[in-house]
Amino acid sequence: MIIRKLIVHGASYKRTINFNEGFTIISGEKTSGKSLILSLIDYCLGKSEKIDLKVQKELNAKCDQVFLEIKVDNETLTLNRGLKKKSDNIGIYFCSFENIEGYTPKTVKISEAMHFLMTKLNISEYKIIKYKKHSTNKELQTVSFRDIFRYVYTNQHALGTKDFLEKKTTFKSNKNPHAFRMIFNLVEADKDALKEELVNAQNKIQDANRVIAGLNSYLKDKDAADFNVLFAKSDRFKKNIEEQIQAKKKIIDNSKSNDNNENELYIKLKKDLEEIANELFNYQYEKKHLQLSINSKKLLLEEYILEQAEVDATLEINYKLVIPDQNIECPLCHSTVSVHTHDLVHQSTDSEKMLHKVKNEINNKISLVKSLITNELKNIEEIDRKIVRLSKKQGILNEAVGEFAKETDVPFLSQIDSINSLINRLVKDNEIVKEGLRIHRKISEKEKEIEGLETTVTRLEKELKSLQISDEDRNKIFDFLDDEYKGFMERLKYETDGDTFIHREQYIPFYEGSNVYAHDSGGLLECMQLSYLGAILKSKTQGYAPGHPGFLLLDSISKYVGTLKKDEQNEKKQGDGKSQELEQKSVEEQDGIAEKDKIKDPEVYEEFYKILIELSTNHQIILVENTPPEKFDFLYTKYTFYKGERGLIDDEKNEFNEVDEEV
Repeated sequence: MIIRKLIVHGASYKRTINFNEGFTIISGEKTSGKSLILSLIDYCLGKSEKIDLKVQKELNAKCDQVFLEIKVDNETLTLNRGLKKKSDNIGIYFCSFENIEGYTPKTVKISEAMHFLMTKLNISEYKIIKYKKHSTNKELQTVSFRDIFRYVYTNQHALGTKDFLEKKTTFKSNKNPHAFRMIFNLVEADKDALKEELVNAQNKIQDANRVIAGLNSYLKDKDAADFNVLFAKSDRFKKNIEEQIQAKKKIIDNSKSNDNNENELYIKLKKDLEEIANELFNYQYEKKHLQLSINSKKLLLEEYILEQAEVDATLEINYKLVIPDQNIECPLCHSTVSVHTHDLVHQSTDSEKMLHKVKNEINNKISLVKSLITNELKNIEEIDRKIVRLSKKQGILNEAVGEFAKETDVPFLSQIDSINSLINRLVKDNEIVKEGLRIHRKISEKEKEIEGLETTVTRLEKELKSLQISDEDRNKIFDFLDDEYKGFMERLKYETDGDTFIHREQYIPFYEGSNVYAHDSGGLLECMQLSYLGAILKSKTQGYAPGHPGFLLLDSISKYVGTLKKDEQNEKKQGDGKSQELEQKSVEEQDGIAEKDKIKDPEVYEEFYKILIELSTNHQIILVENTPPEKFDFLYTKYTFYKGERGLIDDEKNEFNEVDEEV
């Protein structure tokens, strides 16, 4: 996965933050919105907590939603989430942000969006059994994208602390071992669960193919099967509409001297008629969509009824066994006794249970589809009533306009009427074409969905063939992780002759026999954590960590590292032309961190950057930092934020203002 851009958006404000596919640094002063960038990415990728708009006052004043454009393999997606309303939903556009106007988003709950991302990354969610809170009862919990994401995003309050991987939040940290196993494909899969997931994926492929067939049939009936032809038509309609609008404007400008009360009344009547015509068109359009939806559901219903009949037939055969008449010889008198047994013998087998389960699911689907069809038929009846009322009103107004026109001398209005009629016709024709384009895009989305499902089917079939993880494969993974982890620690000036490794049961890093939560030094913890995350990314490159999204988000790596002394910083900044405000205090003075927690070695700090740059050759790294080293700042810093009105929310960077200036 690659983060391509973040867009903060409001009624009058828009700003786009673009990211490099390799290494991106966002620098600047405190409270300028640097960390907010990572928080908003986290938010779009399913963070449960809302953005605190009481703290982020500038964001609250200017923006009400945020967009995140991502790339998964070769597919571009845009995620959308509200900051104030509908924050529990995520909208998914199957296109880049620039093209979202031509697409209808798939709006889902956060949990569904996380399942969607797992599917795109070709990773299976799986369930773990745990005890309910304050109870002896058990429940199933899902290990999903949010659990894996803890190995991607480390915020400034976790890096270098004992809250790494959200250790202090019990219900999250309990899932960390399971998330690690998912990342490295070490999960001991349940055969029945895999089979069920495989059947569900195959059924979804069939459903998607049915939808595609229905949509293609509709396009063929409407003579709209060629996307390129439709796109060219829509472009021509747009140009013609704009030409007519300009012609109308010119006539009105030339006719202002003829303006009088009668003209105004006539124009009002015509405007009312135009609004009614538009309403009628919208209702007809909505009715047509409902009819298409009903027809699609009827086809689906027929399929379900056929499946139901097949399951019933299978159950009938599987459920009854007739034992034929038998002649039994008495062992005492050797006489023959005829036994008639036509009783039904019930075979309680696993296959029957599965068939009954399938039958219940089909019955539920049939009931749901019938209910949806009934509701849509009621909606059509209501639309028909509205169309009748509006048509009557339209007839009355047409008659009034006709009588009024006989007694009013308004020669230019006939030209405007003609242009309005032409514009309305062009708009309606363009809407019909745009409807075809939307259906083509829907088909494209379904085809991409099928591609993803087919990949899932292939993976599940492969997992079914090799359910058990061999000790040899497991050892290869951990040997590689240990080598990379120790290699990074040595580069950060730590001896690794002692017990320095990644634990093979706890899945966390150790240094000199103690784990990452046992040490007290913040500087040591930060080095252990960054080395651990770096080792995981290197494993991804080698194919050992297929479940990791393949990028890192890091906030403030200088927190526990003494970079340069204050006087050295000031010497470097003299004469560089930057504002005096950029002369930041030393890290020690900035954060108030205890001296024992710091590594006062600028070489270690620079080595952090060298490691991140090396990792960014194959993976995306986004780093937020106050003052990066000058040599790296020049090459990799994409944005620099300042306090107040020159942070993330900056009126000078408002893209809506740029559009207004162009117009």
